[in-house]
Amino acid sequence: MRVFRPDEWPAVRARGKGAFLLRYGFLGRGLPLGALVAGVIEAGLGGVFPAALWSPPFLGRLLLCVAVFSVTGCINANVNWNAHERREARRA
Repeated sequence: MRVFRPDEWPAVRARGKGAFLLRYGFLGRGLPLGALVAGVIEAGLGGVFPAALWSPPFLGRLLLCVAVFSVTGCINANVNWNAHERREARRA
């Protein structure tokens, strides 16, 4: 979980919660971890690289992994946002 310094948080907050979830939930966790896990699963199943990367089964696994990690990443980013909001409210 990324911890923002008290002087950084107002700038992050000004960009909005949606941008925060996109950056830290989807782009920061969902997309990279989903692609990595799908690649590891494909390698574990004995896929021949790079041809396996365009096969329908791999693309299905990729979509599933990105979706699962994006949801969990957005949940994590939401918890992070709420923690920073509580910390900011206590300081005010």
